[in-house]
Amino acid sequence: MAASFILRTDKNEGYATLFVRIQNRLPKINIRVSTGLEVDVREWNKSLTSARALTAFRNGKGKDLFIKLDAIMCMIDSFISEGLALTPDLVKERIHEIVFAEQIKAEKERQEAELRRIKEDVSTFINFVDRFIGECETGKRKRRGGTTNISPGTIKSYKGFRSQLAAYQKERLRIIHFADLTIEFYNDFRLFLTDKRYSPNTVARMIKICKTICYAAEQLKLLNAGNIRSGFEVIYRDVDNVYLTDERINELYEYDLSDRPAWEKVRDVFVVGCLTGQRISDYKRINAKMIVTLTDGNRYIKLKQEKTGNIVYIPLDYRVDAILNKYKGELPKVYDQKINDHIKEIGEALGWTEIVELEEQRGAMEYTAKKRFCDLIKSHTARRSFATNMYRAGASLSSIMAITGHASEQQLKTYLKLDESEKAMLAAKEIYSFVLHIPKYSEKYAYNYFHVAHNYTHVCQ
Repeated sequence: MAASFILRTDKNEGYATLFVRIQNRLPKINIRVSTGLEVDVREWNKSLTSARALTAFRNGKGKDLFIKLDAIMCMIDSFISEGLALTPDLVKERIHEIVFAEQIKAEKERQEAELRRIKEDVSTFINFVDRFIGECETGKRKRRGGTTNISPGTIKSYKGFRSQLAAYQKERLRIIHFADLTIEFYNDFRLFLTDKRYSPNTVARMIKICKTICYAAEQLKLLNAGNIRSGFEVIYRDVDNVYLTDERINELYEYDLSDRPAWEKVRDVFVVGCLTGQRISDYKRINAKMIVTLTDGNRYIKLKQEKTGNIVYIPLDYRVDAILNKYKGELPKVYDQKINDHIKEIGEALGWTEIVELEEQRGAMEYTAKKRFCDLIKSHTARRSFATNMYRAGASLSSIMAITGHASEQQLKTYLKLDESEKAMLAAKEIYSFVLHIPKYSEKYAYNYFHVAHNYTHVCQ
């Protein structure tokens, strides 16, 4: 086996990258990888003319270079003597460790120093929460994948958790350290939130945020989150929220509000939400510039979701198109709270006042509440309406997810407003698909075609 260093260049001067070449007949080996080292072409070629020139270069200008080259050659020799199988990736990895040893050492020392500083700064859990939120706000901490900033809505939720943690510490007269993040803390914190008459789903969100922040601390070796991962259970309750049928969406869309411009703007933005299935932070910013035509010849809204960073293609409903044209391509600016307030008032004006019974829980109390349908409508009803209408029209859960951006079918199911028979049919479909191994159909797009005149139609290929 032979190993040598070569230049792969026709240049006679300037700098070029040095490569290592490892060759052998049996077993056949022919490896050529970059060392990452730049050398003066003239000086290198001169050193190859004689042993005297090589010695002069080795002991002079090339002294630091040959220290690393010798280390690389020793590494190759040790691999050969130990009978280890050489691969380009392995050689490249080891060369990198040798060539950049100083930088790697310096970076490791920097990280260790930073970790020591962090441990000094975050002596308590709430100190780390503050640091975590600060990194989210500055963009230092990204979403999973490391490319997308944490959304303002998510940061707001983190701050809400921080506020509740501070209130818990004040009421319990104790400061929570990382060592205190036990099952006992989990149970007591849940009790604290429940006693404050927060809904089960609000409590679940607080626990989920707590786990997220604990995992971030675990990455910095500030704690072992094993008990948190397995013991801090996030328990969501299926909330019986209302949705708008497509008939009611049409009724809302066609309602003459020319004498109530404030209501009209809210109505138009809300209808866009009902026909796109996006979160309020996304459907409020839909505009004509997002409209694209795909290879199927149909027009879609191409939108990057604020919360997830996912890009989704939403089939363009004729009513959304008309609303955008009405406002010259840009939806009117309306506040979230105005949507929540006015859409209830509009629902009342439309006569959507039938009584709805739903099970509610506040603290440890469960009871049946009776409320008017219109009083239950809110900005998020739009997203639920889209998902439910699509499912009732025959769309698969995977197709709906492709548009709404839900992370899992289980998560999506919480948005579907189905009666008991429909829930039973959904369960049966899943069971038969599993037991009989029925393959699910695939779609070229989220939908092959999305057409609405008075209802939705899903055409599968």
